Amino acid sequence: MGNTRFSAVMLGYVVYVLAASLLVGVAGYRPSTLVSFLMALPAAGAVGYAVLWKFRSVNSREGLERHVQLEAMAAAFLITMLSSLTYALLEVFASVAPISMWFVWTVGMLAWCAASVVLNRKYG
Repeated sequence: MGNTRFSAVMLGYVVYVLAASLLVGVAGYRPSTLVSFLMALPAAGAVGYAVLWKFRSVNSREGLERHVQLEAMAAAFLITMLSSLTYALLEVFASVAPISMWFVWTVGMLAWCAASVVLNRKYG
């Protein structure tokens, strides 16, 4: 049941973020600061739920499976932070164009996936 509930929350999160992105990006709706804050609350709640769920999920695992997940998350965090810091320095010192946070998120998720695959092959 835990995975089903998590999947439903994440599906709702994706649908909500896509709808809000289309409303603001494509339709050109420009909400007030208060409405923007209120629009961000459901997404922030879903992210908080996902973080707590992931902590519980990793803590419920044992042995090698837990080790692989923790090591993959640590590697993804380092890759994401170092690449973000490097690009931030390029923005400041070399005046390169700023990037979207979607890019940073994508780097983090791809790094996590890649580290998971590599570590599962290493230990499996």
